Amino acid sequence: MNNLLVEEAREPRTIPSGSDLNIKKVLVAVDLSPNSEQTAVYAAEFAARFGASVTLVHVCSPKETREVTGSKDSRFDDPMIAPEKKLENLVRKVRRTYPTCSAYLYVGDPADRIVMAAEILRADLIVTGSRYAKSLAGLFGLDQPSRIVHRAPCPVLVYRDSN
Repeated sequence: MNNLLVEEAREPRTIPSGSDLNIKKVLVAVDLSPNSEQTAVYAAEFAARFGASVTLVHVCSPKETREVTGSKDSRFDDPMIAPEKKLENLVRKVRRTYPTCSAYLYVGDPADRIVMAAEILRADLIVTGSRYAKSLAGLFGLDQPSRIVHRAPCPVLVYRDSN
């Protein structure tokens, strides 16, 4: 007896077109590193294809705020000033090409706060950057994109710079 595998003919799966995807709010998790600008620009280009708004979100870790507060420069008496200025500058850069951009700044665990912000904003997509080698990220607890992916209320796109 011949054992043949017979597969019935099926129509190929179609990938939804941009108009079929309902992406209206894109949340971009930024760490304010040099890679953040590339991630934000990529997310804005992606959002433009759907006519979606872009919201940049940066989360200062409690450790980061203590380090800034310990500075001898009086401008940093408020632990949020340095990250806030960097975030404002990043928003300005994105708005040059994509004016529908806003930003929020939080203090806490980055993955937890990004997920919370996505829920509050009812984000349709989270875009985050990945800048650490996987082995280093796991070793030092820096793998925020992975933590976000597992907790997010919506799809997550992890942008990896080609450099």
